[in-house]
Amino acid sequence: MQVTSMLSAGYLEPMQQIEKVHNVKKITEEDQSKAQKEQEILAEEQSLKAKLGNNAQVHTVYHYSVGTDGRRYIVGASVTMKGSEEDLNRVSGGIPQEDLQSRKQEAQESLKKDVRENEKTQNIIKSEAEKRKVKQQQNKSEIKKDEAAKELENIQREVISHENAHKAAAGELGGAISYSYTEGPDGKSYITGGEVPIKLKEGDTPEETLRNMQKVQRAANAPAEPSGQDRQVAAKAAALASKARAEIINSNSESVTEVARGTPIINSISREDEIYDFSKDGANSVLASVKEFELQNLMPAA
Repeated sequence: MQVTSMLSAGYLEPMQQIEKVHNVKKITEEDQSKAQKEQEILAEEQSLKAKLGNNAQVHTVYHYSVGTDGRRYIVGASVTMKGSEEDLNRVSGGIPQEDLQSRKQEAQESLKKDVRENEKTQNIIKSEAEKRKVKQQQNKSEIKKDEAAKELENIQREVISHENAHKAAAGELGGAISYSYTEGPDGKSYITGGEVPIKLKEGDTPEETLRNMQKVQRAANAPAEPSGQDRQVAAKAAALASKARAEIINSNSESVTEVARGTPIINSISREDEIYDFSKDGANSVLASVKEFELQNLMPAA
Protein backbone atom coordinates (compact mmCIF):
# COMPACT_ATOMS: atom_id res chain seq x y z
CA MET A 1 0.00 0.00 0.00
CA GLN A 2 2.77 2.40 0.71
CA VAL A 3 4.35 1.65 -2.66
CA THR A 4 1.15 2.38 -4.21
CA SER A 5 0.90 5.53 -2.29
CA MET A 6 4.47 6.28 -3.08
CA LEU A 7 3.71 5.66 -6.74
CA SER A 8 0.82 7.82 -6.34
CA ALA A 9 2.95 10.45 -4.66
CA GLY A 10 6.07 9.96 -6.72
CA TYR A 11 4.81 8.71 -10.12
CA LEU A 12 1.17 9.39 -10.76
CA GLU A 13 1.32 13.06 -10.00
CA PRO A 14 3.94 13.84 -12.67
CA MET A 15 1.78 12.07 -15.28
CA GLN A 16 -1.11 14.41 -14.53
CA GLN A 17 1.14 17.43 -15.12
CA ILE A 18 2.21 16.11 -18.54
CA GLU A 19 -1.46 15.76 -19.64
CA LYS A 20 -2.10 19.41 -18.80
CA VAL A 21 0.85 20.45 -20.95
CA HIS A 22 -0.56 18.46 -23.88
CA ASN A 23 -4.01 20.11 -23.50
CA VAL A 24 -2.50 23.56 -23.56
CA LYS A 25 -0.54 22.71 -26.69
CA LYS A 26 -3.65 21.35 -28.40
CA ILE A 27 -5.66 24.47 -27.61
CA THR A 28 -2.92 26.67 -28.96
CA GLU A 29 -2.83 24.71 -32.24
CA GLU A 30 -6.62 25.12 -32.63
CA ASP A 31 -6.38 28.87 -32.29
CA GLN A 32 -3.52 28.94 -34.77
CA SER A 33 -5.56 26.88 -37.25
CA LYS A 34 -8.51 29.24 -36.91
CA ALA A 35 -6.25 32.25 -37.37
CA GLN A 36 -4.76 30.68 -40.50
CA LYS A 37 -8.25 29.88 -41.86
CA GLU A 38 -9.29 33.45 -41.23
CA GLN A 39 -6.37 34.75 -43.25
CA GLU A 40 -7.21 32.44 -46.13
CA ILE A 41 -10.85 33.61 -46.18
CA LEU A 42 -9.82 37.27 -46.13
CA ALA A 43 -7.26 36.68 -48.88
CA GLU A 44 -9.88 34.91 -51.06
CA GLU A 45 -12.29 37.78 -50.50
CA GLN A 46 -9.66 40.30 -51.62
CA SER A 47 -8.91 38.18 -54.69
CA LEU A 48 -12.60 38.15 -55.65
CA LYS A 49 -12.83 41.92 -55.30
CA ALA A 50 -9.70 42.39 -57.40
CA LYS A 51 -11.09 40.17 -60.19
CA LEU A 52 -14.46 41.90 -60.18
CA GLY A 53 -13.03 45.37 -60.69
CA ASN A 54 -14.22 48.69 -59.43
CA ASN A 55 -17.62 48.60 -61.18
CA ALA A 56 -18.82 45.58 -59.24
CA GLN A 57 -20.45 45.66 -55.84
CA VAL A 58 -19.44 43.20 -53.16
CA HIS A 59 -21.18 42.53 -49.87
CA THR A 60 -19.64 40.08 -47.42
CA VAL A 61 -21.19 38.41 -44.38
CA TYR A 62 -18.61 36.78 -42.10
CA HIS A 63 -19.17 33.68 -39.99
CA TYR A 64 -17.27 33.59 -36.65
CA SER A 65 -16.08 31.06 -34.08
CA VAL A 66 -14.68 31.95 -30.64
CA GLY A 67 -11.24 30.52 -29.96
CA THR A 68 -9.91 29.15 -26.67
CA ASP A 69 -8.20 32.46 -26.14
CA GLY A 70 -11.58 34.24 -26.22
CA ARG A 71 -10.97 35.83 -29.61
CA ARG A 72 -13.54 35.65 -32.51
CA TYR A 73 -12.04 34.07 -35.60
CA ILE A 74 -13.53 34.24 -39.11
CA VAL A 75 -14.26 30.69 -40.16
CA GLY A 76 -16.45 31.38 -43.21
CA ALA A 77 -17.96 34.11 -45.37
CA SER A 78 -20.91 34.64 -47.72
CA VAL A 79 -20.03 36.97 -50.55
CA THR A 80 -22.75 38.64 -52.65
CA MET A 81 -21.50 40.13 -55.91
CA LYS A 82 -23.32 42.48 -58.30
CA GLY A 83 -21.92 43.51 -61.65
CA SER A 84 -21.78 42.78 -65.35
CA GLU A 85 -21.95 39.22 -66.57
CA GLU A 86 -18.43 39.50 -67.92
CA ASP A 87 -17.07 40.76 -64.59
CA LEU A 88 -18.84 38.09 -62.59
CA ASN A 89 -17.46 35.37 -64.83
CA ARG A 90 -13.89 36.44 -64.13
CA VAL A 91 -14.09 35.47 -60.49
CA SER A 92 -13.16 32.07 -59.18
CA GLY A 93 -15.70 29.44 -60.13
CA GLY A 94 -17.22 31.66 -62.82
CA ILE A 95 -18.18 30.48 -66.30
CA PRO A 96 -15.41 30.87 -68.92
CA GLN A 97 -16.21 33.28 -71.75
CA GLU A 98 -16.18 30.49 -74.30
CA ASP A 99 -18.62 28.43 -72.24
CA LEU A 100 -20.75 31.52 -71.71
CA GLN A 101 -21.04 32.13 -75.44
CA SER A 102 -21.82 28.48 -75.95
CA ARG A 103 -24.54 28.60 -73.33
CA LYS A 104 -25.94 31.78 -74.84
CA GLN A 105 -26.07 30.11 -78.23
CA GLU A 106 -27.75 27.05 -76.72
CA ALA A 107 -30.28 29.29 -74.99
CA GLN A 108 -30.98 31.11 -78.26
CA GLU A 109 -31.34 27.84 -80.14
CA SER A 110 -33.65 26.55 -77.44
CA LEU A 111 -35.70 29.74 -77.67
CA LYS A 112 -35.87 29.45 -81.46
CA LYS A 113 -36.91 25.83 -81.11
CA ASP A 114 -39.63 26.80 -78.68
CA VAL A 115 -40.81 29.49 -81.10
CA ARG A 116 -40.86 26.98 -83.96
CA GLU A 117 -42.74 24.45 -81.86
CA ASN A 118 -45.20 27.14 -80.83
CA GLU A 119 -45.69 28.19 -84.46
CA LYS A 120 -46.14 24.56 -85.42
CA THR A 121 -48.73 24.11 -82.69
CA GLN A 122 -50.54 27.30 -83.75
CA ASN A 123 -50.52 26.13 -87.38
CA ILE A 124 -51.98 22.79 -86.34
CA ILE A 125 -54.68 24.53 -84.33
CA LYS A 126 -55.40 26.89 -87.24
CA SER A 127 -55.48 23.99 -89.69
CA GLU A 128 -57.89 22.03 -87.51
CA ALA A 129 -60.09 25.11 -87.15
CA GLU A 130 -60.12 25.53 -90.94
CA LYS A 131 -61.00 21.87 -91.38
CA ARG A 132 -63.87 22.20 -88.91
CA LYS A 133 -65.06 25.34 -90.72
CA VAL A 134 -64.92 23.63 -94.11
CA LYS A 135 -66.73 20.60 -92.69
CA GLN A 136 -69.44 22.82 -91.22
CA GLN A 137 -69.84 24.58 -94.58
CA GLN A 138 -69.99 21.21 -96.33
CA ASN A 139 -72.61 20.03 -93.86
CA LYS A 140 -74.65 23.20 -94.47
CA SER A 141 -74.24 22.72 -98.22
CA GLU A 142 -75.35 19.09 -97.94
CA ILE A 143 -78.35 20.14 -95.88
CA LYS A 144 -79.29 22.72 -98.54
CA LYS A 145 -78.84 20.10 -101.27
CA ASP A 146 -81.04 17.66 -99.38
CA GLU A 147 -83.69 20.33 -98.87
CA ALA A 148 -83.56 21.27 -102.57
CA ALA A 149 -83.79 17.61 -103.61
CA LYS A 150 -86.77 17.07 -101.30
CA GLU A 151 -88.47 20.12 -102.76
CA LEU A 152 -87.93 18.78 -106.27
CA GLU A 153 -89.33 15.42 -105.19
CA ASN A 154 -92.46 17.17 -103.91
CA ILE A 155 -92.81 19.09 -107.18
CA GLN A 156 -92.37 15.86 -109.13
CA ARG A 157 -95.14 14.14 -107.16
CA GLU A 158 -97.45 17.12 -107.66
CA VAL A 159 -96.79 17.29 -111.42
CA ILE A 160 -97.34 13.56 -111.90
CA SER A 161 -100.56 13.68 -109.87
CA HIS A 162 -101.71 16.78 -111.80
CA GLU A 163 -101.13 15.29 -115.25
CA ASN A 164 -102.57 11.90 -114.31
CA ALA A 165 -105.75 13.65 -113.17
CA HIS A 166 -106.00 15.32 -116.60
CA LYS A 167 -105.35 12.03 -118.38
CA ALA A 168 -107.87 10.00 -116.37
CA ALA A 169 -110.67 12.55 -116.81
CA ALA A 170 -109.98 13.19 -120.51
CA GLY A 171 -110.32 9.56 -121.53
CA GLU A 172 -110.21 9.07 -125.34
CA LEU A 173 -110.02 12.87 -125.82
CA GLY A 174 -106.64 13.05 -124.07
CA GLY A 175 -103.24 12.34 -125.59
CA ALA A 176 -100.03 10.96 -124.08
CA ILE A 177 -98.49 12.75 -121.07
CA SER A 178 -95.22 14.58 -121.75
CA TYR A 179 -92.90 15.77 -118.98
CA SER A 180 -90.11 18.36 -118.65
CA TYR A 181 -87.16 17.68 -116.35
CA THR A 182 -84.76 19.65 -114.13
CA GLU A 183 -81.43 18.38 -112.84
CA GLY A 184 -81.23 18.52 -109.06
CA PRO A 185 -78.19 19.29 -106.85
CA ASP A 186 -77.70 15.55 -106.37
CA GLY A 187 -77.28 15.01 -110.13
CA LYS A 188 -80.68 13.35 -110.57
CA SER A 189 -83.36 14.51 -113.00
CA TYR A 190 -86.71 15.49 -111.53
CA ILE A 191 -90.04 16.08 -113.28
CA THR A 192 -90.90 19.75 -112.85
CA GLY A 193 -93.47 20.25 -115.62
CA GLY A 194 -95.85 18.35 -117.87
CA GLU A 195 -98.85 18.53 -120.16
CA VAL A 196 -101.64 16.38 -121.60
CA PRO A 197 -103.02 17.32 -125.04
CA ILE A 198 -106.85 17.35 -124.97
CA LYS A 199 -108.90 17.42 -128.17
CA LEU A 200 -111.70 19.96 -128.41
CA LYS A 201 -113.59 17.64 -130.72
CA GLU A 202 -117.08 18.47 -131.89
CA GLY A 203 -119.49 15.60 -132.36
CA ASP A 204 -121.77 14.73 -135.26
CA THR A 205 -124.69 16.13 -133.30
CA PRO A 206 -125.04 19.00 -130.81
CA GLU A 207 -125.67 16.43 -128.08
CA GLU A 208 -122.38 14.64 -128.83
CA THR A 209 -120.54 17.93 -128.93
CA LEU A 210 -122.02 18.86 -125.55
CA ARG A 211 -120.89 15.55 -124.04
CA ASN A 212 -117.39 16.00 -125.42
CA MET A 213 -117.07 19.54 -124.13
CA GLN A 214 -118.30 18.55 -120.70
CA LYS A 215 -115.65 15.84 -120.59
CA VAL A 216 -113.00 18.36 -121.65
CA GLN A 217 -114.14 20.71 -118.88
CA ARG A 218 -113.92 17.92 -116.30
CA ALA A 219 -110.46 16.96 -117.58
CA ALA A 220 -109.19 20.54 -117.48
CA ASN A 221 -110.49 21.09 -113.95
CA ALA A 222 -109.57 17.62 -112.66
CA PRO A 223 -106.41 18.62 -110.69
CA ALA A 224 -106.83 20.10 -107.20
CA GLU A 225 -105.20 23.32 -108.41
CA PRO A 226 -105.83 23.90 -112.15
CA SER A 227 -103.27 26.06 -113.91
CA GLY A 228 -104.03 29.16 -116.00
CA GLN A 229 -103.77 27.11 -119.15
CA ASP A 230 -106.13 24.52 -117.66
CA ARG A 231 -108.71 27.25 -117.04
CA GLN A 232 -108.30 28.52 -120.63
CA VAL A 233 -109.05 25.04 -121.99
CA ALA A 234 -112.06 24.75 -119.68
CA ALA A 235 -113.33 28.17 -120.87
CA LYS A 236 -113.08 27.20 -124.55
CA ALA A 237 -114.86 23.92 -123.83
CA ALA A 238 -117.56 25.84 -121.95
CA ALA A 239 -118.07 28.10 -124.97
CA LEU A 240 -118.48 25.10 -127.28
CA ALA A 241 -120.84 23.49 -124.77
CA SER A 242 -122.94 26.67 -124.67
CA LYS A 243 -123.11 26.71 -128.44
CA ALA A 244 -124.22 23.08 -128.47
CA ARG A 245 -126.92 23.80 -125.89
CA ALA A 246 -128.22 26.67 -127.99
CA GLU A 247 -128.41 24.39 -131.02
CA ILE A 248 -130.30 21.79 -129.00
CA ILE A 249 -132.79 24.42 -127.77
CA ASN A 250 -133.38 25.68 -131.32
CA SER A 251 -133.86 22.14 -132.60
CA ASN A 252 -136.44 21.40 -129.88
CA SER A 253 -138.27 24.67 -130.57
CA GLU A 254 -138.80 23.74 -134.22
CA SER A 255 -140.52 20.50 -133.17
CA VAL A 256 -143.31 22.28 -131.24
CA THR A 257 -146.79 21.75 -132.85
CA GLU A 258 -150.19 23.34 -132.07
CA VAL A 259 -152.81 20.63 -131.81
CA ALA A 260 -155.54 23.05 -130.77
CA ARG A 261 -155.78 26.80 -130.41
CA GLY A 262 -153.81 27.93 -127.38
CA THR A 263 -152.75 24.40 -126.59
CA PRO A 264 -149.15 23.85 -127.75
CA ILE A 265 -147.71 20.38 -127.63
CA ILE A 266 -143.93 20.05 -127.19
CA ASN A 267 -142.21 16.92 -128.30
CA SER A 268 -140.55 14.94 -125.55
CA ILE A 269 -137.07 16.18 -124.59
CA SER A 270 -134.44 13.56 -125.15
CA ARG A 271 -132.48 11.98 -122.31
CA GLU A 272 -129.45 13.98 -123.37
CA ASP A 273 -131.35 17.24 -122.77
CA GLU A 274 -132.44 16.17 -119.29
CA ILE A 275 -128.91 15.77 -117.91
CA TYR A 276 -127.80 19.35 -118.70
CA ASP A 277 -128.61 22.28 -116.51
CA PHE A 278 -128.94 25.18 -118.91
CA SER A 279 -129.38 27.64 -116.06
CA LYS A 280 -125.66 27.40 -115.29
CA ASP A 281 -124.79 29.65 -118.24
CA GLY A 282 -126.57 32.99 -118.70
CA ALA A 283 -127.73 34.02 -122.13
CA ASN A 284 -125.28 36.88 -122.36
CA SER A 285 -122.29 34.71 -121.46
CA VAL A 286 -123.38 32.04 -123.91
CA LEU A 287 -123.67 34.49 -126.79
CA ALA A 288 -120.40 36.21 -125.90
CA SER A 289 -118.58 32.88 -125.68
CA VAL A 290 -119.97 31.76 -129.02
CA LYS A 291 -118.91 34.98 -130.73
CA GLU A 292 -115.39 35.02 -129.25
CA PHE A 293 -114.72 31.30 -129.64
CA GLU A 294 -112.28 30.13 -132.22
CA LEU A 295 -112.30 26.41 -132.70
CA GLN A 296 -109.00 24.60 -132.15
CA ASN A 297 -108.67 20.89 -132.86
CA LEU A 298 -106.00 20.35 -130.19
CA MET A 299 -105.57 22.33 -126.96
CA PRO A 300 -103.08 21.00 -124.37
CA ALA A 301 -103.97 21.08 -120.66
CA ALA A 302 -101.17 22.01 -118.34
